[in-house]
Formats: sequence, structure tokens, C-alpha cells
Amino acid sequence: MKKVFPTIAQLFVLALSGLFYSNAALADFEICLKKEISNDGTTWYDANDQAEAVLITGSAHFRFTVTKCPGKAGGLYNIVLTDPMLAIEEPLENLPHSETEYPERVFTYEDLGFCDGVEGYIENVARVDSTVLYTEETRSATDNAWGYCEEIPSGGEGCTPGYWKQDQHFDSWPVDLNTTFYEVFGRSIEIRIKRQGTVYEPTLLEALNATGGQVNMAARHAVAAYLNSSNGGVSYDLTPNSVIEAFQTSFDSDNYGVLIQNLVDLNEQGCPLN
Repeated sequence: MKKVFPTIAQLFVLALSGLFYSNAALADFEICLKKEISNDGTTWYDANDQAEAVLITGSAHFRFTVTKCPGKAGGLYNIVLTDPMLAIEEPLENLPHSETEYPERVFTYEDLGFCDGVEGYIENVARVDSTVLYTEETRSATDNAWGYCEEIPSGGEGCTPGYWKQDQHFDSWPVDLNTTFYEVFGRSIEIRIKRQGTVYEPTLLEALNATGGQVNMAARHAVAAYLNSSNGGVSYDLTPNSVIEAFQTSFDSDNYGVLIQNLVDLNEQGCPLN
């Protein structure tokens, strides 16, 4: 059988395709984007779903971190970060080819009017596009962050736990009397009620009747604060979400002193309700 040998041109094509193959094998190209949101520019949250939405009462701060994805060594250039809602179109420094180094490109932005004319949940999505070294292909990634816009109350008013637990004032309740403490505050508590003993997973009304200090006192004032902040007739200093977050922080650290003092002061400012 006669042997057929490749021509010089065919050998060149084979060599060239082998070179591109080795480059492709060496350079694994992917880009990653992490978008975070903050209400103070210091503490950052990924907030990828509505349940993790960050309360925004003033400026919203955003942090975008762009990297080559873990385990991806290839170089990327022509990197552009875009966020249509924030009117961002920002070129970023190249991410060079390296099998050992994974530099970050971090961009931060403060939106002073994020909540202007808006109340409730807002999802914000960013995108990063890049060009692959050698092949000129594009690689893109997206990430989102959720915020919750709430107007800052003017404050100066507050009704005590004693007001809220009286049956003649039940018509002022902004929520159902049978709502459980856990449904609002997301924490399971155990309280004591006079002539009733220990109650696990109390309703809001039962929590208002808790006797004693520590979690008992924190619970009854947290419920009063929540009802104050949720009632449109009370100009309370805190929002409902702020009350919830404050209790959760104290519960998780098992330290109620500061919370109790703050809520007592706010709940005793003077009740405008009948």
C-alpha cells in the first residue's frame, strides 16, 4: 500500500491548530462578578434574594468585585462593568493570564437617590463583559443585589406595652392579635407570664404580658416598638424592620441591656392614640 505524506502546508496547519489547542487547554477562561449592597458603606451584604434585602433609608452603597473564576487561568481584557439602573458603564483593568494569581478589580459606587420616589423591594442587576485572550471570544457574568426602601420616620411618639395589651386598645393594632412572636421577629423565645407560667412561642399579645427581665422585658418592649412603628398614627423613631433587626441582634448575642433601655425610652415618649 502506498504511503501518503502530508504536504508542508498541511504540516503547518496541523502545527498551528496544535498550538491553538495547547493555548486553549492552558487558558481556561471565565469571569466572575460579585455585587454587594450596604446602607452605610461599611457592612456589605450579598443580598441575592428578596429575603436578604438590605434596609435602605438614605444612600445605597454598592460594591462590585470582578475576578477570573476560581480555577480559571486565562487572561481577560476589555473588561467593562455595566449597571443600567445605576447608570454605570465602567472600564476595569485587565485580568492577566496566570495559573497562580487571581487579582480582583473592585469598584464601589454610592447612589444618593436610590430610594427617591420608591418604597418597597428593589432588585438591581449588574453585568460584566470581557474579551478572551487569544480567541477574542467574550465572557460575561451577572449578579444582583436586593434593597428595601423605607422612609425615615420623624419620631417623637411612642405607646407603652401597657397601652397595647389593653383590650380597649386592640382596635389600634396594625396586625392580628393572634400573630406569633416568631412570625414577626423570626426567633423562638420562651417567656414567663404571671399566673400562667412558662410560655413557648408566644403570640405578640402574650409577649406584651411577659413578666421579669432579660428576654421577657426585651420581648414586651420589642412588641410595643413593632406595633408603634407599624401604626400610621404613631410617629415612631424606628421602622418595623429596624425594630426586628435590633431584637434579632440582641437575641443572637444574648445581650438585651442596650436594646431594653433604648426601647423603653422610645416607647415612653407619649402616646398619640386614644
